[in-house]
Amino acid sequence: MNTTKITSPGDFITMPWRNGLGSTIEVLKHQPGDSFQWRLSMADVTEDGAFSDFSGYDRCLILINGAGVTLTDNKKQTWVLKSQLDTAHFKGEDLINARLHDGPIRDFNLMTRRQNCSAKVFTSQQHTNQTIRLDGDLFLLFNIHGNASFKLDNNTRETLDAQHLMQLEPSSKNNCDCSGDAWIGILITYLWPKIALNSPK
Repeated sequence: MNTTKITSPGDFITMPWRNGLGSTIEVLKHQPGDSFQWRLSMADVTEDGAFSDFSGYDRCLILINGAGVTLTDNKKQTWVLKSQLDTAHFKGEDLINARLHDGPIRDFNLMTRRQNCSAKVFTSQQHTNQTIRLDGDLFLLFNIHGNASFKLDNNTRETLDAQHLMQLEPSSKNNCDCSGDAWIGILITYLWPKIALNSPK
């Protein structure tokens, strides 16, 4: 039987950035050894500046509040995030510089260590109601604000409060119907050899 676990804001941890220029709200991570294999976090960006180096990780950054930000790497590739749930994908070793459009923003960050796992990201930006095939090892659903709910296969629909995270270790045959105004879904797949799926720390 599939069981879900809910993480609330009271469980989040605030920590300084590696470069000392701000702080991160750590929502959840999986760290069976010396370094985490994946991490979900939020950050309030209040000024222009460079990102910390996370070599070996793939990153996904999603705008959740504010007027927007433009990211530029050392090869002059740019990502313009100006609407809620606009998304940028890049490598942790890329030299990223952030320029705010009009005041502070809050972003949501997913980092996966590429030698250990990969991730698919779904958001309600295009479709507030989506049925996601859970063909991975772990599914995470974060409700940014407002009302959100989820239903696994033919089970009873459950609500998810704002700023709360649901986590589920699914069967490959499961589907999850996600509904709400502003949510982020993340499906993580561990790479071979499969690691033990202990509860995330």
